[in-house]
Amino acid sequence: MIRIVVALSQDSRMPRPARSPLVVAALLAGVLVAPLSAQSKLPPVRQLPNPTARSSEPLSAVSAAVALPNGKVLVNDVLTRRVVLFDSTLNRLAVVADSTSATANAYGARGGGLLGFGGDSALFIDPASLSMMTVNAAGELTTVRAVPRAAEINLVVGGAGGRSGFGPDGRLYYRSQNRPRQAARNARPTVGNFVMPELPDSAPVLRVDLATRQVDTVAALKIQKVDVKVSQGVDGQMSVQTRINPMQMIDDWALLADGTIAVVRGHDFHIDWIAPDGSLRSSPKLPFEWQRLNDDDKQVVIDSVREAMERQRAEAQRMMVAAGGPAAFIQGGGAERMIVGGIGGGGGGGGGAPPQRAGAGERAQAAQGAQGGRAAGQGGGQGGGQGGGPGGGPGGPGGPGGFRIPSAQLVPANELPDYRPPINQQSAIGDLDGNLWVRTTAPGEKGGVLYYVITRENEIIDRIEMPQGRILAGFGKGGLLYTGFRDAEGKAYLEVTRWK
Repeated sequence: MIRIVVALSQDSRMPRPARSPLVVAALLAGVLVAPLSAQSKLPPVRQLPNPTARSSEPLSAVSAAVALPNGKVLVNDVLTRRVVLFDSTLNRLAVVADSTSATANAYGARGGGLLGFGGDSALFIDPASLSMMTVNAAGELTTVRAVPRAAEINLVVGGAGGRSGFGPDGRLYYRSQNRPRQAARNARPTVGNFVMPELPDSAPVLRVDLATRQVDTVAALKIQKVDVKVSQGVDGQMSVQTRINPMQMIDDWALLADGTIAVVRGHDFHIDWIAPDGSLRSSPKLPFEWQRLNDDDKQVVIDSVREAMERQRAEAQRMMVAAGGPAAFIQGGGAERMIVGGIGGGGGGGGGAPPQRAGAGERAQAAQGAQGGRAAGQGGGQGGGQGGGPGGGPGGPGGPGGFRIPSAQLVPANELPDYRPPINQQSAIGDLDGNLWVRTTAPGEKGGVLYYVITRENEIIDRIEMPQGRILAGFGKGGLLYTGFRDAEGKAYLEVTRWK
């Protein structure tokens, strides 16, 4: 039995309410309880086990994998715009939806989304037709329903806003977008009759009942903010410039298997757990080795991000020319790749490796953006800009009609934070066994991306390094994990492994 004696100070400098025995007891309870849920020692880093199977045929890009009963798995092959059904050994069973005449079910003119739905089925979201189609366990498209909020279809599909999903209550959870605020004319820069709106730095996570169309706000997040400037040339033409800070302290979120919302707070790396009934529980800070950046380190980060974004912009320019112009490129689904530079690349340089190994971190995060990255409406604006400013490169070669994809500008190196943020965009995801996976910026031992596996009790039960060239695409029950892999020839494959 442990006895604790509390001596109440009679110091007159202490406010009288603070000397109350009830207040002191409450403070003492907090001191005693907090260490029980805090974790001081991290588990060792483990390499992701070798895959037990690889898909029998190559894919263009593995955007998402949704596990179905009997080991079957649906894959969203986003760049060729098709949904493919595999068996447990990853041999192809059927093409569920396609952009060609190979199937009777059309994928749609733009890259869509794939979400688990009800445990034994999935929903394919087509942003072009504003519809959601149910895919049953046999890989058949059945019922069709309208999306709940047409204006936010791209946010429901996913991308920089995190992974949307359905809770056990059947309601849809996704990160929405606050509208830009129109400030007073004398408070914001003006160009002609145009008043530049103030872009938001926060966004809500919404919960939608598909039956009643009732919408609730369940959480609020700090998001990446882009500096946008509008100017007018001597010829009267408007010009828009964007500057991106790739290392902002932002939040991320994930939906867990039991309906809990986990919000990862980037400023101090703690988690807010929001239960299905709305109750909130904040956990202590997670143990993390914060990486301090000097001036040279910051410049390395900027150079790494610029290089990754320029490569992705040049690839998007090439694809647009091959498609026959910007209109054909966007209608053909190339827009998803066109704006990867603003989202996947922007998060890349701020990612996994310390400055002296920035190339490894950039490659790992660029793979995340190139294979699975798909920015929503706001993201397209974030990726644009006019070249030539601080951090910006020259514009790309002109495509059909002289159109070129502009280079995004980056902030000067001295505007980066003194410490590397612990997470980037699209860092959190819940598995089917109730755990939270958080991709951190901590360096992996072999140059890969390091994930924390966290229980609802805020215990880090594992740290797993994802090898370079692989992205986390989805989960199955019982410790199954699906990854997208791209080989040296540029072909993508789905792999499955068991992490525990």
